[in-house]
Parts: sequence; structure tokens; C-alpha cells
Amino acid sequence: MVKLQPATNLESIAYLVCAAYLEYSTILSVSFSAALAAALTVLAPGSAVADAALPYQQADQTAATQEAKTTPLSQDKQSAATNSSSQLPPLPTSFPLLPEVVVQAPQEVILENGLKVFLLEDHEVPLVGLATISAGVQRAGGTRQHPGSALDEALELRAASIEGGASGEAIGMGFECLTEDLEEVLGLFSEVIQEPALQQDKVAFYKAQVLNLIVHRNDNAAIIPGRELRKLVYGRDSVFARSPLAAQIAAVTAEDVADFLHAWERPDGAVFGMAGDFDGKQAITLLNKSLGKWRPHDSQPAEPPAIPTTPPPPPDSPRRLFLVDRSGQSQASIAVGEMGIDLLDPDSFALDVLGDIMNGFGGRLFDEIRSKEGLAYSVSGGWNTTPADHVGLFVAGGETAKPVEFLAALQRVLQDIRKEAPSQKVLDTAKAQTLNSFVFNFASTNTQLQRILIYSLLGLPQDYLFQYKTGIEHVTSEDVRNAALRHLHPEQQIVVVAADRDSFEAPLKQRFGKVESLSIDN
Repeated sequence: MVKLQPATNLESIAYLVCAAYLEYSTILSVSFSAALAAALTVLAPGSAVADAALPYQQADQTAATQEAKTTPLSQDKQSAATNSSSQLPPLPTSFPLLPEVVVQAPQEVILENGLKVFLLEDHEVPLVGLATISAGVQRAGGTRQHPGSALDEALELRAASIEGGASGEAIGMGFECLTEDLEEVLGLFSEVIQEPALQQDKVAFYKAQVLNLIVHRNDNAAIIPGRELRKLVYGRDSVFARSPLAAQIAAVTAEDVADFLHAWERPDGAVFGMAGDFDGKQAITLLNKSLGKWRPHDSQPAEPPAIPTTPPPPPDSPRRLFLVDRSGQSQASIAVGEMGIDLLDPDSFALDVLGDIMNGFGGRLFDEIRSKEGLAYSVSGGWNTTPADHVGLFVAGGETAKPVEFLAALQRVLQDIRKEAPSQKVLDTAKAQTLNSFVFNFASTNTQLQRILIYSLLGLPQDYLFQYKTGIEHVTSEDVRNAALRHLHPEQQIVVVAADRDSFEAPLKQRFGKVESLSIDN
């Protein structure tokens, strides 16, 4: 049973999120757990005080240690110390049950312009914050009324902040301020959303940053196989796999940024949330006054555009092996993968448990490939469950000086997982990893608010997290094995190896047959 009561935390924040498609940005498969992890973290009550007190505690301990070294104990004191240590209570062997998970029910309102609003009141500290859709240029350029540094100065006067950012599947912006400044800062925030200046020098600045990332994105060979694997599984032109090219970024103009924001930043395609020290009725009045005036741009249709998607190609059979030449590199970076599942697949619970069985200290991959055979320092594998708009991937891999042996061992372990169900002890240990951390999903009002918005944006029921917990609890060993049989196909997986061709191409061909060269560019 879930109890509803006010939640408390040191700091509060609010969010406005819109699904979006970034034409010049890589569209990544974002797992459900990763989406939740993207929430802004907030210090627990007292942690800041504890950190501030640490130097003084250390000074006291140092002084006590020095005094102990310079002041000899009398025999009586030594005897008393010995008796005291022998009378210490035994370590506890049982612990009380954790209290029931507490969930605060949000107030939900839909403004006349279609903007869905979630409010979580938290009166512990006089802070309010929020987030919405947008990108770096939108924030950095200021607004028409407060261009450039004028916006920064207006925020600094109130010790407030407005920050923006973007990912492969959404764009966002948020602010934090004292409760007494909510009306003023919300007004500035509304300006950024509805009247961004989009200055040309800011566009050039962010273009230079992205171009620099593109120039250096192949410096680390370890990230190449995973990136190229997505292109091979989804298709090179898929919105879920393609990477931006330097020529595309160089061609972006301020007009392109404006067109993008006009298309994707609209109230009827967004979810908004606010948490903090405010009165709900007053907050709704302020939101109607500011964001309530927000309308889709005149150039846009009446309904939000559909999120672009690309149907996946049929799986290749048998497996294909691709080699990216990294001349002079002594190690090989490897990624192996195939099409996986989406968030609502019935096997998602069993495959999450199987992921825990496979990974980490004591996991099947770690024990077999690292501990027993010494073929890699790190190795991992699992399913990246995605929102229901597309299917995620299964990806496994690592770095090794012996790629032939590594791939053979990896294939053998994956085949064994298909053949034999895990023991009850292994299953219980894996399930406990998820179930024991469940309570941390409710550590603060902010994490609860972020989850509410994500679920609303993805069309998930608000009690999905509890459904997920129940699903994990009911997973059996046979469920794990059957899910592996349906979704794990070692002989059909695509393999990408980034390694020195002169050193590794011949042995790879000898063991696995055809090796296809794969070129990468910027």
C-alpha cells in the first residue's frame, strides 16, 4: 500500500520537458534507467553541513591523536581502557524493516494552451526551481528584452539561474530561485522560451564546440565499436544511429535554430513540473500569466509533429564481423550486438535480471572472461531497453589484447546462458540488486517529479515503477532462460572490432571467416 504525504528535501526543482528530434545530433537509444538517472541530484538534508564540519572534525581528531602520543597513560587508565574495550556490545545481527515507500501525489493541471503541469509543494526551504525545453543557444543568447549579459545580470541580482541543454530525444531548460523571486524569474524564464534572441555569435560559439567534439570523437578507440554497431544494426540513416558530420554542423545558421525551436518547442507537446516552497493556487495563477500565453509559432500546424522514427532492418544471419583499422594500437576494442527490446516488452523484467547475472564482480561475463581466462580487464553486456517508440539493442564487449580468444569466450558464455537456467541462489542475488535499491527512487521530491514527467512524456502509467518492482519480484529462473532464448542469438550478432589491421585481421579471418573493413569519417 502506498501512503500519500508531503515529501521534504533540501532543494527543489521543476521541469518542463518535450520530446524532440535533433536533426544535427546523434539520436541515441536511451534506457529507462538512464532516463531516470538524468534527473538532477539534490543534496540530502544535513549533508552540506556535514561537509562543512569535516575540516573541524579532522582538526579535533588530529589534536586528540597528538595528545595521545605525547601523554602516557597511567596504569589505572590503561586498565580502564582495556576493560572498556572488552565490554563493547556485540555487533547487531538483525535490523528493523525499512518504512513503507512514501509517494507524494502531485497536483495536475492543463493550461488553456495545452501545457500539462505537475506541481509538488515542498515547504521545507524557500526555494523553487523548474525545467523546460530548449537548447544552449536559446539560453546563452538571452531574450529580446534581456539580450546577452542583461539576462545574466538580472538573474545574478536574485541569486537565481536558468540553464538549458539537449539530448538525443529531448531538449530542456530550467531555473532555480528563491520563493520570493518566483514571479520575476518565471517571467525571465518565459521570455527565454517564447522570445529567445538567438544571437549569431552564440550560434558560432556552440557550433565550434560541436565541431571540436567531432574532430576528436575517434581519439578514444573504445567508443568507436558501440557507435558503429548502432549504425549497422539500425541502419546508417536511422534517426536512432546516425552521427552528425562536420559539414552538417558547419552549415547550421541562426535561422535553422529558430526553425527547429518553432517546430519542437510548443506547449501542447510539453510536460511541465514544479516543486518547491510555493502555494499551488498562486503558482497556477503565475503560470497562466507567463507560460499560459505561450502558443505554437504561426508557421506551425495545429497539432505537434510526429516524432521521426526509422523501421529497423531485418536481422542479418549469420553473424558479420567488421574491422575498423586503428594502426599501431596494441589493444582491440570490441562491441557485439543485435536488436533488443523496448520498455514495454513482457521479457524486460527477466532480461534486466539476466543483465545483473551477467555483469559486475561475480557476474558470468566477469568470472569467465576476466577472472578465469584473463582475456580482458573489463567486460560487460546487457539490454538497453528504450521507450516504446523504438526497439533498443543488446550490446556486449570490452577491450582485450586477444580479440580472437575474447570473442570465442564471449560467444561461449552467451550460448551457455541460453542453455541453462540460473540457480535459485544466483537468481535471488541478481533480483536483490534491483529490489534493495528501489527505495532510492524516492530519495527526494525532485527525483519523484522527474519520474512523473518522464512517465507522462512517454505515455507510461504513473505507477509503472511499482509495476516494475512487482515484475522483478515475480521473475523465475525459467523466465530468465526463456527470455534469453527469445532475445539472445550469438550466431547472428554483428561484431565490430577496432584494432590494428596488420596485427589482428589474419587471426580473426582464420577463426571466424570473412572480415569486412569498416571506414569511419567525420
